[in-house]
Amino acid sequence: MYFEDDFVTQDQLSKKLNISKVTIWRMLKQGNLPKMVTINSRSKRWIRADINDYLQSLTNTN
Repeated sequence: MYFEDDFVTQDQLSKKLNISKVTIWRMLKQGNLPKMVTINSRSKRWIRADINDYLQSLTNTN
């Protein structure tokens, strides 16, 4: 079970990475972002730990 703050929304990720929402969807389609989880029939989010791991991997490669 997750709490609401365990998830990252598209808006939050867009602001954090300083990229557009369209770019986020493009990266997701290309497999360059972690997969999203379905919260309910109308809502998908990223698990915060997955995004943090992804961001950490970016800093480790640079």
